[in-house]
Amino acid sequence: MQRSDYLNPSDIRGQCMQAVRCMEENVQALETIGRSMDTFAGDSEIESESFDNLKRQLKDYHLLIEAMKIADQTAMADYRSLCSGVGGEVLDGERIFDQMENALRMEESYLTGEETYRRKMKTTEDAILLEYYHWKVRQYASLAENSRSLYREWRRKTERFDEIAARTGSLFTDGGDILALIRKGQSEISGAFQNGAYTGSRDGEWRRKLMNAGVRLAMGCGDEGGDQNGPYMLWQKGRDSDREYLRSLIHSYEEYADYSDKEIEELLMKLNSEGCGYVAFVNIIVDAYRRREEEFEAVFGFPLFLENADGDVYADYNRLIVDLYCAADNHKKVQYMWREYDIYDADEDISPTVGWGTTPEDRIYRFERYMDGYDIPVRLENIECDPDQVYQKCREEAEQGNRVIISTCPVRLEDKDGEPAQMDGGHAMTVTGLTDDGRIEVSSWGEKYYISPEDPDYAAPEKNRAGNAYIRIQSVRFEEVDR
Repeated sequence: MQRSDYLNPSDIRGQCMQAVRCMEENVQALETIGRSMDTFAGDSEIESESFDNLKRQLKDYHLLIEAMKIADQTAMADYRSLCSGVGGEVLDGERIFDQMENALRMEESYLTGEETYRRKMKTTEDAILLEYYHWKVRQYASLAENSRSLYREWRRKTERFDEIAARTGSLFTDGGDILALIRKGQSEISGAFQNGAYTGSRDGEWRRKLMNAGVRLAMGCGDEGGDQNGPYMLWQKGRDSDREYLRSLIHSYEEYADYSDKEIEELLMKLNSEGCGYVAFVNIIVDAYRRREEEFEAVFGFPLFLENADGDVYADYNRLIVDLYCAADNHKKVQYMWREYDIYDADEDISPTVGWGTTPEDRIYRFERYMDGYDIPVRLENIECDPDQVYQKCREEAEQGNRVIISTCPVRLEDKDGEPAQMDGGHAMTVTGLTDDGRIEVSSWGEKYYISPEDPDYAAPEKNRAGNAYIRIQSVRFEEVDR
């Protein structure tokens, strides 16, 4: 900390939240532009080679719009991290250094007084004066120690400032590269549609770099989350090396150490049948560790991102899904007398290939236990609210830097094109955004969908033919990662 440094947490939080609100408006404006472009490009009454070329240009603009949204979302996450990282104390360098210097001066003065009376003790023969001088020595020594303590306390304030500076120093550093790529893309796209032809390069390096940067910074540019069927499909259609790492990972857990390939296949089928809650949490883990790749690998023991033969970056959801599933599925907390124990319930599932899924209470215990095993404190909390409050509650959680798992029964979703995706039974998903028309954007089955919380099945569950309709949300906070 320098004398000229000054930190006022209240002012910083106000400025940060104002910046977040401005960026939220920017993101909404970009989404409106994107929808308008989609509407125009989807006009079935226009058919020509020129229109097809124009749509190619619009597709490139779409990539830029998505990248701009990711840049804004990254900055919003940084502003929220700054809000939570600045502490609650005003740290004024001028005042702190003045107080430190004053404490040192006072200590020196008291030590001088102590030494003066020590010398007097050596020269006096009067018993009463000796006792008095001894009392003054103790008094000045105590005052000197108090001054030292006061100095240390003010010194700790400088250390707190330095800790905050170190913790927040890496914020707002990731947007520069993606903004440079956006400008490069704009330069190439602008003016590239002439005389009915689009001359933009199909293999422009900026596209791949922009998409890779988007994946690393946020769920975007083709990364729409994990798929509970992903591990099974990788086992069925992947390379031998894929099967080997899945086999090795599964065998590393005691409950599955002796599983044959047939049993592993059945286990992955069961994961597909019941794994939505696990995938929802994995999506949140990946989101929490974006831009922290080295930390992720140090914690979990494998890279967060992989790169295919074409140089495209993707998040390794499958490995993390399987790791979480093997570590957590069928685990329960039981209490015997005054002690709590973890047990593995081998009889929990319907069959070797079909499971019951997870309840909100299962998720709290299993996911917190999983992350505690990696010494990363994560806390889940059920949020009680009516369907018409779900949207606002999701917004409030986002503003606090928390993430949300949403579960519904039955499933009533719409995809990006407005097509319905519906089924009976319960389903858990990761909240990835909020639209300006009151819908909740979610990741499910590795794709983007939308939920309307005020759908009649949720707003009037007693009218649902299944009789057990609901919409529920859970807050997830990664305390160490967010800090």
